[in-house]
Amino acid sequence: MDATTVTHEIQPVFDSRSRVLLLGTMPSPASREQGFYYGHPQNRFWRMLAAIFDEPAPRAIEEKRDMLLRHHIALWDVLASCEIEGASDASIRDAQPNNLARIFDAADIRAVFATGTKAGELYRKLIEPTLGVPCTTLPSTSPANAKKKLADLVGAYAKALLPLLGETEKHVLPIADVVKLEKKIADGGTSLSTLMERAGRALAKVAFDEAQATASQHSSSNAAQRQADAISRTPRDNQNDNADRTSNDSHTAEVSDPSDENQAAPHIAILCGSGNNGGDGWVAARELARAGCAVDLVTKRPAREISAEPAHEQALLTEAIASEPANTPREGLHKTAASAPTAPQTTAAQHAKPRAIAIHVSPSHGELACLLAAADVIVDAILGTGFSGDSVLAPYDAWIRLANEQRARGARIVAADVPSGLSAQTGKAAEPCLKAHETVTMITSKPGLETPYAFAFCGTVRVAPLAYIEPILESWKQRETVDNASAENGGLIGISAATDANAALEAAGAGKPPSPKHDAFRRAETEDDDGYDPYSDRPPTPEPLFQVDPWN
Repeated sequence: MDATTVTHEIQPVFDSRSRVLLLGTMPSPASREQGFYYGHPQNRFWRMLAAIFDEPAPRAIEEKRDMLLRHHIALWDVLASCEIEGASDASIRDAQPNNLARIFDAADIRAVFATGTKAGELYRKLIEPTLGVPCTTLPSTSPANAKKKLADLVGAYAKALLPLLGETEKHVLPIADVVKLEKKIADGGTSLSTLMERAGRALAKVAFDEAQATASQHSSSNAAQRQADAISRTPRDNQNDNADRTSNDSHTAEVSDPSDENQAAPHIAILCGSGNNGGDGWVAARELARAGCAVDLVTKRPAREISAEPAHEQALLTEAIASEPANTPREGLHKTAASAPTAPQTTAAQHAKPRAIAIHVSPSHGELACLLAAADVIVDAILGTGFSGDSVLAPYDAWIRLANEQRARGARIVAADVPSGLSAQTGKAAEPCLKAHETVTMITSKPGLETPYAFAFCGTVRVAPLAYIEPILESWKQRETVDNASAENGGLIGISAATDANAALEAAGAGKPPSPKHDAFRRAETEDDDGYDPYSDRPPTPEPLFQVDPWN
């Protein structure tokens, strides 16, 4: 292969919060074509970082950039130009270095790491003599470095990076501020649909990990035994109803036969409400099916009848996938199903065969009991952060009770954003309230998840960051400081002016409430016809302070 002169045209990733700098040599042909770093599909750089931070591997360029900035990692290459044959670092000649001073001038860089032997050699030769900052060489993530497995790379990079990066700051925001934050993120170019896709992938990863852990602890007969137990507890009239019932929707299906050979695959049941919390569940279904899980998705309404956006869009995508011919159909299902195009990025998932998605619209009590009894993991995506109230209305109350029954029989439960029935704002638990083993809450934590007794319902709370929010939060703090200073200087005049302005706004908006169909940032859970006030300021009812999980 002939050598060609290559000029580096990809901008570095960094900001004032960056603390470590990772340097490669020069973007490969695949990276140059993609327009971003480590673009070869077999390069393990992004999977390695995701494993270190226990996140789904990023896919889009913006998502990769977000991950770097959220964890205070700067990324660039040693060379500005060189002659090179293809992607062979060994062939590099006439190398010219990048000017790293622009990064060091902007950020408090505490250490520099080269992502491979050649990058380290070139840094020490061309940059260290003038910059005066030493460099540590880490193993290459290139597929050419086959002697290093992904686990080896994760261990080496984690040992080098984590002590310098420290703990990620945990943010807790009221629900109203989370809504504002979502809008601000969308204004910055990351759409609500993209945020939902990221949320669904984060949810799927935790559910998949739970299923893998369950499979290693229990024999495959456990799910069949739980199903048999549930059937034996089902009233006779419900069983007759199940036998005679014919759904009006082509996507309603019977539970799989537990003797089916495909039941060796992890079996996930996803309970979806009709709001955007349910949308996270529809996305997770695609991810889990692609990862090789058998997925049963339960919904009150078919995708076409969901009004919340972007849940409606994501539900239609999943429904379309579930209407295609299946690669590995399950016995006993009345519907067609298929695999999805994406999957949680874990080692097991990469080698898994795609499975089926079975969509069940408003199943009967008996049908749902059978579905949940067969599941290794139940995903709760019913009610989200907009919920508040003393009770949960039908049919979701029955869904929650059945899920809690299966929890007692050994099924694992993962909640999306907040366990259904728990107020994310106050921490007050309605009747019934789902009891999760893990809760994947989106973007930031919420006040209701941080109350002393919330763990009895939330289990372990994981924050799925979804976007780089530090600059937004910092700008809010600066604005708050300025506003407070102005209020102090303005005294009564400022208060009077604010009062007049508020009165004028109220008068202008009187009798003109925004249409929920056209307000993208209205809490979508209010569209579930449950009648809850999403911004209730009702004080939390005192509850006992548990020292151990009372549900186990």
